[in-house]
Amino acid sequence: MSISRLSRSSAFKHKPIPWMYSTVGSMLAAALIKLNPIQRRLTELEIRNIQDYFSSDFISPAQRRQLDRFTAFMMTYFSAISRVPKISKLARQDYYALQRQGCFAVRELPSMESPLHPDSKNLPLLIVPGLNTPSVFFREMHSYFSRKGYNVSVMNLPENGLADVETAAVQLEKEVETLQNRCNASKVNVIGHCLGGLITHYWLETHRSQTAKTAVQNLVSLGTGFLGAEGVQQLKDIWIPGNPGKPVPKVFDQLIHWNLNVVRHSSEVAYHSLLTIWDFMVHFRKGLLETPTDAPCQVNNLILDDPAIDHLTIALNHEVFEKIEQMLHNRTSAVTLPQRAISTAKTAASA
Repeated sequence: MSISRLSRSSAFKHKPIPWMYSTVGSMLAAALIKLNPIQRRLTELEIRNIQDYFSSDFISPAQRRQLDRFTAFMMTYFSAISRVPKISKLARQDYYALQRQGCFAVRELPSMESPLHPDSKNLPLLIVPGLNTPSVFFREMHSYFSRKGYNVSVMNLPENGLADVETAAVQLEKEVETLQNRCNASKVNVIGHCLGGLITHYWLETHRSQTAKTAVQNLVSLGTGFLGAEGVQQLKDIWIPGNPGKPVPKVFDQLIHWNLNVVRHSSEVAYHSLLTIWDFMVHFRKGLLETPTDAPCQVNNLILDDPAIDHLTIALNHEVFEKIEQMLHNRTSAVTLPQRAISTAKTAASA
């Protein structure tokens, strides 16, 4: 289903397009949002992240340098402004909706009651959202892969991701089985954004199900912190005063302190971990998935060094979608990387 069809099915077409979704307006909105107090707290993590990145072994010695705080801030600020024109107008709407609680052009995605592509030769694709990310945020990704002939479903996380990881893993297993049955498929591919990648890894590696490892062929994790996510502490600090009297969801501490690099990876599943250099939600040194020495499995770690892609726009950018599709069709071979991407599979252990 195309983006245009999704748009026409909604009431949004009867409203004027907000100025902040235009090309120039989106750049101005990004500049203003970046200056508000909450965003400044998160920007501190971005600054430290980009300083670490440019002094690390992940870039060539010729490009390696020490960034002072002002230079790092200017890089994060102007990258945020230049990022939004590179995604579609509808994607900008979704991008800002998570940051300022704006409206979505659609309220729900197409139903999977029957496969959209009954004769598809591609494995069905399940998208698992991140923390506090509604399923409609992934309509750009849903539309892209639907047009490519995939049967696509987007999971609704329990309590919008605020439930503990075990509860979400139980629901994920049901979603996988439902998708398999609807599409009459023995396996599915999974794309997990942020917390969604963590939940899927937890289900595959530590859950009690004996069918989990044989049900998934590829798991693509986008911006997932396998050794904890420092940025979630900021989200927790924001959530607590905004929800007085309510118990703090366990998922916050699970995300902050998690360690999934110690598990034995399945040889049946091909793992792909994509991070951006702006991944303040995970801090890039904590987001890489190490390859076990005692298990024959495929792990492909990739850092996208394009400043037009960050933790949220990684789920909205068509260049990323093309890379994911290449991974899904090259399970057993190395992915050919574009100029603006760096493979970190060999250096993951040193991180």
